[in-house]
Amino acid sequence: MASEDHVLFELEDGVGVVTLNRPDKLNAVNWEMASDLVDLFRDLRDRDEVRTIVMTGAGKAFCAGGDVGWLSGGTDRPIPGLSDLPVPRYQRKTPGGPFSEFTRAIINVEKPVIAAISGVAVGAGLAYALACDRRFADAKSRFSAIFVKRALGPDCGVTYFLPRVVGLPNALMMVETAAMLSAEEAHKIGLIDELCEDGEALPAAMAYARELATGASVAVDLARRFVYKSLTSTLDEMLDYEAVASVMTAATLDAKEGTAAFMEKRPAVFKGQ
Repeated sequence: MASEDHVLFELEDGVGVVTLNRPDKLNAVNWEMASDLVDLFRDLRDRDEVRTIVMTGAGKAFCAGGDVGWLSGGTDRPIPGLSDLPVPRYQRKTPGGPFSEFTRAIINVEKPVIAAISGVAVGAGLAYALACDRRFADAKSRFSAIFVKRALGPDCGVTYFLPRVVGLPNALMMVETAAMLSAEEAHKIGLIDELCEDGEALPAAMAYARELATGASVAVDLARRFVYKSLTSTLDEMLDYEAVASVMTAATLDAKEGTAAFMEKRPAVFKGQ
């Protein structure tokens, strides 16, 4: 396992395991950690040996959101409106900086990303979990769009993903009240896809990710891309996009293997090519 201090990464059976690694801070994200995550996911996008990704947290939490020390304006990294330090030009145009950029990176990695959650996933941590394709969580997990309790507005894509995952009324309840949901409550409204026994979220997420990693990953990645495309497209547009995707996937070695396996009545062996 290679360590970049705030972020750990290892590759196992085609599954890249990304671990948020500030356990003493419940994996709260500071500027450096967010930057590391963005850089890592940009790298993973182009690594063909990584076919799926599992994201989890070290210690007792998934992610406690943005680091309050930074959010308070008390560090040497400026935050607009909360510190007196001069704000760099880049940050003036993008106040969320790498915090919001990491949400984009989860989608733009162009591979399935699975969240394995134990302990709290709040604030930005909730946003990152929501941006994942699927969420496995154990009975110790808890969830909150906690922003209004700090008199802050929601960020990192919470308002985009939350109503799409749990529906409008539940999304409004969560962002307006900052309620802390138990694992059972989160599962009931669809925030958690798979509710696991204590300590079993990561093994369950890994099993699911390994299954995806053995699939025809070009077809899987394009299917993922077009589902997201459908959120802002018409039916006619999607029919055209799907036609293009069919041509793209038909040119892969896996498509030849998939059709041959069907004709020969045997399991397909995909290589992700």
